Amino acid sequence: MVEGFWIVQYEGMKGNGGGVAVFIKGKVFGGDTGYTYTGSYQTQGNIVKAHVKVRNFLPGVPSVLGVVGDFDLNIDGKLEGEVISGTGSLVNSQAVGIAVKLTKRADLPT
Repeated sequence: MVEGFWIVQYEGMKGNGGGVAVFIKGKVFGGDTGYTYTGSYQTQGNIVKAHVKVRNFLPGVPSVLGVVGDFDLNIDGKLEGEVISGTGSLVNSQAVGIAVKLTKRADLPT
């Protein structure tokens, strides 16, 4: 099950980094040292697709994509056990921008 608290690791052309994300009822909430993540996700079997708005709140923190300011990402991943591995690309771009790995750390309380 995808719902839960996840560690996010990513690697792009301009470096790598990490953050956290919560997946709950089709929504994604999270962030890292300079950006917040909000969006939605869908699952079909072990395939996870998300559309995430990435918003910069500390202008001195560069993105690993080389984008200045805010941007939107499409994430395509595959769930295997407690890990989602996949790629992220800027919306309206065919090129893969980052590799992502999410590791589940906790289920949400019921």
